[in-house]
Amino acid sequence: MPNYKLRNGLYLIKQKCQVKGLLVDHYGILDIGNRLCLPVNGSAPVVIHQTPPRIRTDWLNNTGQWDLLGQIVDEPRAIARINKVLENDMYDLFGNNCEHFARFVATGARESTQLQALGLFIGLLVTFVVLTKSGKGA
Repeated sequence: MPNYKLRNGLYLIKQKCQVKGLLVDHYGILDIGNRLCLPVNGSAPVVIHQTPPRIRTDWLNNTGQWDLLGQIVDEPRAIARINKVLENDMYDLFGNNCEHFARFVATGARESTQLQALGLFIGLLVTFVVLTKSGKGA
């Protein structure tokens, strides 16, 4: 993602990464121009992301390839939400993972599409197993 084409602002980003053999999406917030007023030296873009055990900030150049999902339009509210998240920034796979964090900052909605898809898959699998077993018992 060449940042030289992006103007100062906050952006929702994601990247593919491998966790215990599974390919998953990792989400973060890209800050170009230090819009969050972070205590960092320099003006290079930074990525703020939720990783175990808590939120961290890294230089964009040190974090690998990211896909740009969009610019955060309402920066004042996003900054307020990031400050709120920093009050309790402990990682929790089911309630405060990287996608929960980034989507909450970007939109105000604390959600994880990956967990929603997993829940749907498990629900369909359980339904299939129950229907299969009930069909054998008849």
